[in-house]
Amino acid sequence: MVEYKVVDVRATGVMPGVVGEQVETVLNEVSADGWQLHMIQPVIYNSATTGYLLLILSRETADH
Repeated sequence: MVEYKVVDVRATGVMPGVVGEQVETVLNEVSADGWQLHMIQPVIYNSATTGYLLLILSRETADH
């Protein structure tokens, strides 16, 4: 069985290097609990003035 988790990272108004550091920090933090990056989904709303990256994480769980 696969479990999923979604974490958002704000990307608008932030330099690309900072966004990369934020993504790296999240991935390092969650990897200790067995989470792995499954995919990244950009989300832009409010007339493209606000945007986020959704980090979609997954991990295997034991079947019961």
